[in-house]
Amino acid sequence: MIWWSHLSALGGLNVTALLAVAIAAWLVGARSWRLALAWCLLFGAALLIAVASQMAFLGWGIGVRSLEFTGFSGHATRAAAVFPVALFLLLERRGLRREDRRSEARPGGQDRRTSSWLRAAVLAGAVLAIAVAFARVKVGAHSASEAAAGCVLGLACAGLFIAHTRATRDRSPQPLLLGLLAATLLLPRADPINSHQWLTAAALKLSGSDRVWLRSGWQPARGPYVPPCAPQKRRFEVLCT
Repeated sequence: MIWWSHLSALGGLNVTALLAVAIAAWLVGARSWRLALAWCLLFGAALLIAVASQMAFLGWGIGVRSLEFTGFSGHATRAAAVFPVALFLLLERRGLRREDRRSEARPGGQDRRTSSWLRAAVLAGAVLAIAVAFARVKVGAHSASEAAAGCVLGLACAGLFIAHTRATRDRSPQPLLLGLLAATLLLPRADPINSHQWLTAAALKLSGSDRVWLRSGWQPARGPYVPPCAPQKRRFEVLCT
């Protein structure tokens, strides 16, 4: 279980969100403005879909009960979006340098090897993301449908960005991303404090309810929602009402 917890944590905000910001900063530093904008829009859209789906269940009970689906897994979504893109960009620079000499070079084994390395990098990132999604199920954080849906959503984001990258003339920067990738993977394995509580509070605020929907029984909680960080006095008052 400890192993699965560590693997699951690779999809946490402290790793994937920082790496997503690093990718954007890396592209901006290279003056690849269109790629940076495309990445921010795609990654932001994937996060918005995942967050909205979770809030829809927490506040209104919207989901698919037969599939135990209460929203896209955020960890799986973020992992599937950032890891393939980060690994792709690390190796794509070699292909871009060759592209500058395309008028002199002819298609050959070296170019095919470059494409093979790029495909292998994207596949490795996808496999890591799938492992994170599987770990979310093993630690009991999500159902199989939620983890799978999140993984598909993130991979779609990564695939669209990579397809846009291959079709554009923008250039990638120096391989600083390698150091940024290593740094984020070595960060403490904990999400920002109260991140899920903020999500829950926002869902309840929008729905106008004080009771959060629960997966068990697929119905609102019996009592008002009390954040785990609430003062002991507040928790006692709720339990006594």
